[in-house]
Amino acid sequence: MSARTLSRRPRLAAAVTVAAAVCGTALMPAAAYADAPAAKPLHIAFGTPSPAGPLARGGATESYTVSATNNNGKAVEFNANVFGVPSGPSPLDGSEVKLAVVPVSAPATDIEVGRQDMAMVVHLHPHGTKSAPFSIPANTTYTWKITVGLNTNFPANDGNLTLTFDTGNYEDNPSHSIPSISFQASPSIRIGTIKDHFGGATKVSAAKPAVFSLDVVNEAGGHFSKPLRTQLTAFGAGGDPALDLFVWLEGRWVEVAAPDHVNTWLLPDIPTGFAEGTYHYKLKFTLPADKAPKAAKVLELNAQTGLSSGNTSIIAETDEKITVLPTAPVTTPTGTPSAIPTPTPSPSSTTSSPAAAAPATTDAPITNTKSSLAHTGANGSNGTLAVGAAALVAAGAAMAFAGLRRRRRQG
Repeated sequence: MSARTLSRRPRLAAAVTVAAAVCGTALMPAAAYADAPAAKPLHIAFGTPSPAGPLARGGATESYTVSATNNNGKAVEFNANVFGVPSGPSPLDGSEVKLAVVPVSAPATDIEVGRQDMAMVVHLHPHGTKSAPFSIPANTTYTWKITVGLNTNFPANDGNLTLTFDTGNYEDNPSHSIPSISFQASPSIRIGTIKDHFGGATKVSAAKPAVFSLDVVNEAGGHFSKPLRTQLTAFGAGGDPALDLFVWLEGRWVEVAAPDHVNTWLLPDIPTGFAEGTYHYKLKFTLPADKAPKAAKVLELNAQTGLSSGNTSIIAETDEKITVLPTAPVTTPTGTPSAIPTPTPSPSSTTSSPAAAAPATTDAPITNTKSSLAHTGANGSNGTLAVGAAALVAAGAAMAFAGLRRRRRQG
């Protein structure tokens, strides 16, 4: 997956205002700014979480304080933004964490909850305002009590939650660290990543399809509690040849519909419960004869995998190049072929019907006779993809993968 970083000033997507009470997801930062820039002399400090110990999904909560101190001789604006960043492959959408904010020595506070990239984002602002900053008077400290816990739907393959506190100070002085604090989720799991990997043919023509594979490799502990969805895109510098994509499903090739964009497809979902191991897609590109280019054209083939719902940010991504070949010109042989003499059987020979020749094909299933879309776990067992062909041609939700961006590069 391409490296993605949180923007320095968060944009809140699907924000919901909640008045100083339990809200969707978030956990807050620890550590304080040291030597705050003179232009923004804010100092952030955290109290020790209590009670100590890991956070259990659906279990007890922990509380701590967050203080923002204005050491300047005049009032300063204070934008309080909290990122909840998971350790593991499942993004957060704001529903997985319970959060309560109570002012201790601060004005009444509302919060907005959204998401950005893999993280959830929480914005604290004065009650009754629309995302307005706090104004902290000169030489004054504002303090909030934060109570945080994990809901039962906190991802089973995320190991902990780190809360970072973004005041915007580091935009003026990037050398200052961002305050953060981490909470371990219980039970503990092995932290791992998800990877996409292409294999197989890299050339396609009207005369010969390209049979290839995409493996989604899960190296994390736990399992995904939502289906995974993968988008494929083949693109070049413009005027790309229109390819057709097929997936091997239950012993036959099924066309993957792409009604929204040329050369953009959504593969059948990987079902809920995908755990450590590899999920294998067997795929095939074909090129209609009337779509063949006049000259060979190299396209970028991109795969992006994310959750099918909730926070659909990309969690795995890979690229490959595929060459689309022109149609070879038809040539007529010149000259008169030599006559082929008819052999005369010898008296001792016998006559028998020839065995029917097996047609050459690249469409034979691989190892799994039921389906080559197999989930291979640590125990070596195979499971078929429970998605019917109808799901592949649905024009509605099946193609509305909002979180998987379609990348276009200029050649």
